[in-house]
Amino acid sequence: MNEILKVINLNFSYGNFGIKNLNLKIREGQFVGIIGPNGAGKSTTLNLIAGLLKPYSGKILLYDKDIRKLSRKYIASKISFVRQEFNPTFEFKVKDIIEMGALHKKTSFFNTFEDSTKIKECLSMVELLGYEDRYFSTLSGGEQRRVLIARSIYQETPVIIVDELTAHLDISHAIQIVEILKKLTLKGKTVLSAFHNINVASKYCDYIYALKDGKVIFEGAPIKVINKENIKKLYEKEFYIINHPVHNYPVVTF
Repeated sequence: MNEILKVINLNFSYGNFGIKNLNLKIREGQFVGIIGPNGAGKSTTLNLIAGLLKPYSGKILLYDKDIRKLSRKYIASKISFVRQEFNPTFEFKVKDIIEMGALHKKTSFFNTFEDSTKIKECLSMVELLGYEDRYFSTLSGGEQRRVLIARSIYQETPVIIVDELTAHLDISHAIQIVEILKKLTLKGKTVLSAFHNINVASKYCDYIYALKDGKVIFEGAPIKVINKENIKKLYEKEFYIINHPVHNYPVVTF
């Protein structure tokens, strides 16, 4: 698989927190997870990779091109960023939110061309077909996050960055969202996601980076790196690791 994203010796800091000599490699079609305790630097790392924050040193390469030298329009054609919270100031219908994914393709903000067929296809992929005329604010938290994934699909980027989309959702909605993301990787998309729930990351991710205090302390395929020693190092607590009896992936319990 080709490397789409490469992070090389990245450093960034604000206040007393810093990202220190961070190195990541993201390959085409992978589902890559970033795990770690609160304040480890997961969201900061995603913001740096998306070009929303500027590192003090190091490089981020997108298709072997230094992201600092790329236009926002080019980055938006390659990377879409799905945050867990999106609170628009004005009332928008679902179809309006999704169409925002194509802003980088428009010659003018006031160009209101709407591809209704494509919008329906995107909604179908996140199991929300028929929601296009619903108001975004009336949807549940899980439904809103699926709309944001649909907007990302509409944006047609090969890379999707996701910031803890499963946080604060019940387990059924959390699994529904991660399964949608997993299906996208099977269709060729590359997904990089921060996870609060390590067991969800263990089941669905192809590769995991574990962050603590702004540093990668271990990385690899979940079945190889999620073990008692590594998890204790990451969370400074004793946990048990058992093998899932059906799906054969490591489960962290206590």
